[in-house]
Amino acid sequence: MKRKSGYPLWLRCWHWGNALLFVILLITGISMHYSEPGAPPFGFRADVLIHNASGILLTLFYGLFLFGNFVLGNGRYYKVVAGDIEPGLIRQARYYLWGIFVGEPHPYPHSDERKFNPLQKLFYLVVMFLLFPVLAVTGWALLFPERLPADMLGVPGIGLWALVHTYTGFCLSLFMVVHMYLGTTGATLGELFSFMWFGEPNHSQTASPTRVPDLAGRASADKQAEAVSKEHV
Repeated sequence: MKRKSGYPLWLRCWHWGNALLFVILLITGISMHYSEPGAPPFGFRADVLIHNASGILLTLFYGLFLFGNFVLGNGRYYKVVAGDIEPGLIRQARYYLWGIFVGEPHPYPHSDERKFNPLQKLFYLVVMFLLFPVLAVTGWALLFPERLPADMLGVPGIGLWALVHTYTGFCLSLFMVVHMYLGTTGATLGELFSFMWFGEPNHSQTASPTRVPDLAGRASADKQAEAVSKEHV
């Protein structure tokens, strides 16, 4: 039976739940770093409680992500195949920097066999299998500061773990901003968000003329111009 080129329910639940929890972690994390105990909007102790609870839930959601990829088969989309690195990365980067603005077709359109273009695949591998585990491990370690070594590499143990946790969160925040921007690069601003929300592409949405040129109309115009030119020869 042929697979549908869509997103299953578990993946959509994980995606939006993961996004919501990460936003909560980002807001409370910034609040904890730059506010005094008792300061608004929530108060330092409330920030800590919400941050810790959200971090625990985010870890559980990551377990769902791992289950879906290693047991349910979604991991096949993260597998690097021939052509992903060369010329895949260059072709996709050129599309994002130039082609998307002049209406060139996507070099790696979404399909049953490929849901990520080469750049997406590379960044998702780094984010989900490197940065996120670092964020989770350091976050859990900071829940039990008394168990951390007093000194690591000449730096207080808790300080080093907190620094790694903070900078990893900063990198993931930048990724989220880029991720949200790329979510607007479908045929319409909301097409890809709708796709991830409902699980299936919305075929009722029409393509933007700035991104999908009217090739048929252009070919017809070229033929007419050629015919006129022949008549005047």
